[in-house]
Amino acid sequence: MASTSKANDSQAITGLRSKKVPNVVMPNKDQRFLLYFIFGTYFGPDLKGKKSHKSVLQRKSEGLPPYSSGDLVGSHMEMIQLERIYYYILRKATKSLAVKSPLLDQFLKGNLPTAPGDESAAKYPQFPNLFPMELHCHSQSKNQCNIIENIVFIHNPEIGYIRIEHIARFGRLTGLEDFALDRDAAMLHGSDENDNVNSVIVQDGEPAGDLSHLGSSPRVRKIKRVQDVLQREDQHVRIPPVMKSAATSSTDAALTNKAPVLAKNEAYTGKKDDAAMLFFPSPPSREEMANIVAATRKGAALMGTAAMGKVGPIVGLMDIGECEDAYMFRVSLPGVKRDESEFSCEVEDDGKVLIRGVTTTGEKTVYRFSQTFEMLSQNLCPPGHFSISFQLPGPVDPQQFSGNFGTDGILEGIVMKKRQI
Repeated sequence: MASTSKANDSQAITGLRSKKVPNVVMPNKDQRFLLYFIFGTYFGPDLKGKKSHKSVLQRKSEGLPPYSSGDLVGSHMEMIQLERIYYYILRKATKSLAVKSPLLDQFLKGNLPTAPGDESAAKYPQFPNLFPMELHCHSQSKNQCNIIENIVFIHNPEIGYIRIEHIARFGRLTGLEDFALDRDAAMLHGSDENDNVNSVIVQDGEPAGDLSHLGSSPRVRKIKRVQDVLQREDQHVRIPPVMKSAATSSTDAALTNKAPVLAKNEAYTGKKDDAAMLFFPSPPSREEMANIVAATRKGAALMGTAAMGKVGPIVGLMDIGECEDAYMFRVSLPGVKRDESEFSCEVEDDGKVLIRGVTTTGEKTVYRFSQTFEMLSQNLCPPGHFSISFQLPGPVDPQQFSGNFGTDGILEGIVMKKRQI
């Protein structure tokens, strides 16, 4: 009887414990990545006097100063709208990647459960780390709707600052081909309970690095196709020997998703005038990039679509000339928009030249007047943003720089040398 009583007591205790310990659902690495990436990329603070808003991750990448309550508009957004946008972005993803509404609510409030030793929790912080609650209060509106203050939805976000491996991972997980969203469709999308999240094959990968360090911040923001970025995973670099020296700092290396072009390498035994190519099976790390750039003597660093040309005109070919008191450079930019709002050429004191722009060639479909052309070949540079950086032979006076981007696709610039005092 005693043993039976003890057994019953043991069963009762076990049953009591099973009721007290809930089955906590822990989000996996991909789910945490998507939560952080989506809300960090598609949402930003609603600041006064801003015609175009920047996402919270873009602001962090550009090192913009913190804002205060006095800088905020005083607007609000319903939490249900944030949820709809989140599920809309994941509508093509495998259903298990979209967390359920209770977990999403916990993420928005900063209460998402974390398993012991889960490093992804620190790498991908929760919503209040992106939007501090003292500036973005969680409250209820007059009609009893849960709201978050001073937050804005950015349906067509800038992605130039995001590292390629993060864009590639986002594209693989979501199945999206474009970062630009249909604003109305996203705001009116259904919840996770609807069967509108499709099943696709995805790869569970954990890229190195923190999303808060996402690379460069070019001004161009029109082309946002994920597929164009995914095609860059078979990285290659062109090495024309006529180009001048590339940037030599680790900072410049971090801004480049492709290794810089090298015109001379100590281990290279070919003829002086030979061209060469350098291949990478995957994007190099920041440290590897810094080492490569530090070894560069002459060359030019091409990034984005400028380094992706195949057959035909190549973006980035250049000539550099010198006279007694000035330098001149000519850069071939076929298929590049000449619009001032989407093109820039900057010259720094040390002679570094940085060109940023948008290529418009290489589309799969071309619309001309009332006709639609499906391209049978795509040998020109694909559409997208790019940057080209190179170094003039010596220091210059940026205030005495003049440039002309002609209809022939050639950018010509003349800048005076820095006067020696």
